[in-house]
Amino acid sequence: MKFRKIRCLNMAMIIMAFATITGCGANKEQADEAAIEQSESAAEASSIIDMSAEDASLKDKITDIKLSELGSEIDAEDDSLDAYDKFFDDEIEAIRISEEDGSTSTFKFSSLPQDPEEWDSYSISDKRVDLDNDGVGEVILNGPYGGMYLDERDGKIYVLAEGEGTAGELSYVKYDGKTYIIHSDASHGGRQVYNFDCYNGKGEIEETFELSAMYWDSETGTYDENSDFSFKDKKITMEEYESLKKDIFGK
Repeated sequence: MKFRKIRCLNMAMIIMAFATITGCGANKEQADEAAIEQSESAAEASSIIDMSAEDASLKDKITDIKLSELGSEIDAEDDSLDAYDKFFDDEIEAIRISEEDGSTSTFKFSSLPQDPEEWDSYSISDKRVDLDNDGVGEVILNGPYGGMYLDERDGKIYVLAEGEGTAGELSYVKYDGKTYIIHSDASHGGRQVYNFDCYNGKGEIEETFELSAMYWDSETGTYDENSDFSFKDKKITMEEYESLKKDIFGK
């Protein structure tokens, strides 16, 4: 639309310039009329743009945003965007399913803290990522302890995962051809623990494993060759631990 408006204005200027150069009365009148008509069209286009900007929904805001390194561009016809729009407009509630007993609870988007001056504030991320390996990008809410991952299923919005505190910082990574959601505890003394969950498109965990280093008795506050390291319930060496961290996290 912006490109079209600029083209309209440029065309009007060209016509007026041509009429001035030729000095032909009849042609000048026609050129002036054409210029006025083009200007009105440009003004109308500008009005439409301004109205669209005021009424922009989530779909307008994110359909032109590229996915992260995991995928391609967002499909502008993605029906899941309608459900996300309704959630962000408080027309529907998000569903949280307890991992302990399977019970459900719901909440509105407006009930989440959204004051950017506060540390626990939530905001909509500018990207969508396929977090559950179903080929469709999920929406990320930036927020405390890594924020919250939302998943649309059958027109409903579910909490796929969320930050659980300093002992459960939320993140994700692509590893071994899949996307894993991670809850990590690497800020406390004596341990580094990374819990990996691989989800399917139904909100179910199909695979889970842990990478960890335990060094409770370390006098230096760091691990060494004598610390306890494990990966997928098997004891590993410090060298293997560091190699896996570099392979998975790139550092």
